[in-house]
Amino acid sequence: MARFLFYDDKLINLMLQDEKPCGGSAVQTYGWIRGLIEEGQEVYVMTDTGKGLLKEECRNIKLVPMYDNNKGVRWLRWIYYRLPYTYKKIRAVKPDYLYASIPGWTSALLGIICHLLNIKFIQRLSNDNQLDYRYLRDHSIIHHFLLYLGLRLSHHILCQNNFQLQIINKKFPAKSAFKIANPMYLKYREPVSPISSGGYIAWLGIYRYQKNLKLLYQIASLLKKEQFLIAGKEGANFDQETSDYLEKLKQLPNVNFIGFLRRTQVLPFLANARFLLNTSFYEGFSNTFLEAWSVGTPVISAVHVNPDSIISKYDLGIIYNDVFDLCKQYAAVTPELYELMSDNAREYVVRHHGYRVLTAMLLRYLSAADNIIDSESRLQTLTNQTT
Repeated sequence: MARFLFYDDKLINLMLQDEKPCGGSAVQTYGWIRGLIEEGQEVYVMTDTGKGLLKEECRNIKLVPMYDNNKGVRWLRWIYYRLPYTYKKIRAVKPDYLYASIPGWTSALLGIICHLLNIKFIQRLSNDNQLDYRYLRDHSIIHHFLLYLGLRLSHHILCQNNFQLQIINKKFPAKSAFKIANPMYLKYREPVSPISSGGYIAWLGIYRYQKNLKLLYQIASLLKKEQFLIAGKEGANFDQETSDYLEKLKQLPNVNFIGFLRRTQVLPFLANARFLLNTSFYEGFSNTFLEAWSVGTPVISAVHVNPDSIISKYDLGIIYNDVFDLCKQYAAVTPELYELMSDNAREYVVRHHGYRVLTAMLLRYLSAADNIIDSESRLQTLTNQTT
């Protein structure tokens, strides 16, 4: 049995009875947590505790309180408070593995702590833009440098798609890197009254630049006969363009906003939809795709948000090149084609994204990779002693 510590300040938002918005990385991380617990592993979560009452199914998860966000003098608090605090908490747990959900500048600090404490650091990539120039749109060069330092200090990098794996293998050829699908944990599903009578095009996400609300507005303006239901809430990096097009969307007669959805509301919302629409500039592997497919709802997505071409390969929805191409393809969907895509969607999730199967796969990979790393380390030690 191994001991895992998950480091994710937003994960608590998903674990609370009174849920708060969280990104797809937290949803994915929770799938790993449930899978590891059911595989008999020991799991701890370092997150922002004290926000409220936990869901019943989360009360068996051992929580480690993260530092107090309000404590200390800005710019200096990382040095004299947060970093020492984090070091002490991680040392007290002494996990075999520390898993970070999202790479960022703190990845470097976690990597250094893991190196000092002889803990294996697992970094999961959550978005394609973390590996190229797009990261610099919202982050400084120093943040970018620290992100890459964190990747260099990691023991294992878990990739969501082939693009990420290829970049990591190119930039860090000696690094243990592995492509593994997002686990889909569905036991949070509970009976919930339908939000709508159905037949609408659903859009689900956090309002921010990445989600490209301008494109959403263009599509909704052209597909005037279709109803659009938008579920979401403002998030970090709420830029001016997003704000402008959010207001424009509210003026369209075929667009309705239903606000933030709890986890128990997401699947009914998607199940009642005809399609889930994705308008993002980039993604890694959107968990909303898996949630939609699990209830038989096909996805409409741009050609650049089609991870490993699975949507087109398995007939899981519509892949469009531009707005007019989307409208043309949408009009050509027959009842028979729709039924085929819906059936394919359910089958795909069951076959490729079961959280127990993927967790067992992850454990086998970590065991095999660690044996190789340990063997290479022993060989290097013997070589140094000989010379």
